[in-house]
Amino acid sequence: MQYLLTLLFFSLVLGQQVPEENGVLILNDQNFEYVLKKYEFVLVDFYAHWCGHCHHLAPVFASAARQVRNQNVQFAKINCPQYEHLCRRFQVNGFPTLKLFGDGQLMMEYQGDRTEKAIVDWMRKKTNKGSVEAKSLDQLKKISESPNLVMVFFGEQKESYEFMQYFQFSQKNKHIPAMHTFNQNYANEMRVQVPSIVIYKPYDERKASITDNFEISYIEQFIKKHSYPVLMNFDIQTAKRIFKGDQPTLFLLQNSYTNQAEKQLRLALSKIKDQILICIANTDNKYGVRLMQYFGIQNDYLPQIVAFNPISESFNLLSEITKDGIINFTQSFLGLHQNPQKQDL
Repeated sequence: MQYLLTLLFFSLVLGQQVPEENGVLILNDQNFEYVLKKYEFVLVDFYAHWCGHCHHLAPVFASAARQVRNQNVQFAKINCPQYEHLCRRFQVNGFPTLKLFGDGQLMMEYQGDRTEKAIVDWMRKKTNKGSVEAKSLDQLKKISESPNLVMVFFGEQKESYEFMQYFQFSQKNKHIPAMHTFNQNYANEMRVQVPSIVIYKPYDERKASITDNFEISYIEQFIKKHSYPVLMNFDIQTAKRIFKGDQPTLFLLQNSYTNQAEKQLRLALSKIKDQILICIANTDNKYGVRLMQYFGIQNDYLPQIVAFNPISESFNLLSEITKDGIINFTQSFLGLHQNPQKQDL
């Protein structure tokens, strides 16, 4: 009994007490319809207590719930062997099965990867209608501390041009959590200018603001610029961004024996960070090794700075790595990169 009391806590839903475990509502035949009608969207995990795959998914599902759930969106689960009639009603033939309900009706079944990121991204796309108005200062403080990039509009009135542009952008980019407020006291407490779009991010300087250009195209470029840390580590995600993009990139290729060059790169950051993407590739892992092979560089030549143009797949190399050398090399590359020349070792 003590174990159950520590495991579960209760939330009030339409006058009924609905047990909740790790941020996921526990459904049964008494509260099932109530929960679906109470919340605009509910993602339900139809599981079986004896199912190994269900046990594996449970912490992933709970972690996703903590990132997505709000006053309109909830995550819930139901034990099918205990409530067979409900699972048969929704044609659940295997475990676990995830189904999304909207306005009390079944919308669709989730068919994506069983990973936290995949579930979070899918739910945000399916349930996000654009920026939502903050109901309290606590809501704004909470979203500003998000582990993901988020954006908040601080303005004076809903009918303003600035807000219209921001809201249209939020509707087209539903993968980015967005909020807005027209409360001047909230803006003062958050120490931001009105009107402004503030980007909160879990890296670098933590926040960046737009205060003078609210065109959708500018917002898009601003978000793109701040979507990654100034100094990125090379992995599969950054590789996609760089090699499928159109922005020139400065790579530092190094291993654990040559990482003293990183200090010089960090000293140069303030002069080059707004001009070019910057990425560290550690050749002690497979992604760094592949990049080293792509550029035709051998271990004996590390550390090495590479300026890369993804449009022409051309690159220049710098071996003498100093702060001033990196700055001059970058500016020279960018000045020539309309017609760059490939230089091999």
